[in-house]
Amino acid sequence: RGGIKCPRCEHWKKCKADCDCISDSCKNKTCVGAESCVDGIKNQDETDVDCGGDKCPKCEITKYCDDDCDCHNAICRNHTCVPNCVPECQNNGVCTIHKTCSCPEGFTGVSCEVQSVGLCHDNDTFGVEPILSVTFASGRPQYSRSKPSEFNFTTTYKQRFEPVTNDGMFSFINSIHNDFHGAWHTGAIDHTEDEGGYMLLVNADYRPGEFYKGQVDNLCVGLRYEFSVYLANLCIPLDRIKPNVRFEVRSPSTGNQLLAQLRSGPIPVQRQLAWNKYGLSFVAPSSSVVLLMISDAPGGMGNDIVIDDIALRVCSHEGTGFCPPEQ
Repeated sequence: RGGIKCPRCEHWKKCKADCDCISDSCKNKTCVGAESCVDGIKNQDETDVDCGGDKCPKCEITKYCDDDCDCHNAICRNHTCVPNCVPECQNNGVCTIHKTCSCPEGFTGVSCEVQSVGLCHDNDTFGVEPILSVTFASGRPQYSRSKPSEFNFTTTYKQRFEPVTNDGMFSFINSIHNDFHGAWHTGAIDHTEDEGGYMLLVNADYRPGEFYKGQVDNLCVGLRYEFSVYLANLCIPLDRIKPNVRFEVRSPSTGNQLLAQLRSGPIPVQRQLAWNKYGLSFVAPSSSVVLLMISDAPGGMGNDIVIDDIALRVCSHEGTGFCPPEQ
């Protein structure tokens, strides 16, 4: 076979020129199939088998490449197609094969830009005076006439100055009123047990609402702070919806950018009103931040909560964590 007088040779037969082969392709004196992007051979100008170069489809992740043009929805780094995450992963996050960022512990978000770290250790904040402290004052009347603005915060709930604090409402109260026929811990007092000390009681409704929103200024950029609060579930029946609070730290000056976020998880029902500390810690990227507590559970039958002793303090630092602007 082959030559001028005999039929052309089939694949893998010896040859001298392309015209000796049925495929018109003689390589290394052997007839091979016509070059294509599906022949399972790295030929033509392919950078990897059947991909890359000018003739074949772009290569997938982990394939060999010479430049970005050889890769499909990826970039060429050290002659390998690697995932391309837009925006790029921050805080040592790793772009995965699914083109999403795999975030290290303590970060979340599309590009690992959001801090998600819990409270500082007790010995990191012990004895440190808080930069922000909200205890809602004290008084003899069961219902305080003070407004949220007097404590430098806002809420999306409507204030109530007497019974009953219904869905979508809040009260500053120094002992729990029996609003719902024994469903709440009637007579319970605030966390610090101050004489006549008020606490923030919220009867959350079906729409997600803000329990607390306040701005703090004069932070020291680069220091870690703890945003904390004491919370308790008001309800006694076990079948009621449990409160769940989402803590957020946002930037007031760059489009309300989310800087840190963490959820309390369902706050359990207790036989007696039980206060527990919740919150998060974050590294201040600017001197001012907005602190929020948001209802993260459906309201209605349950989701009733009391809030006390909101605080912001610096963690693991000898100074106050207060950095006034230079004059």
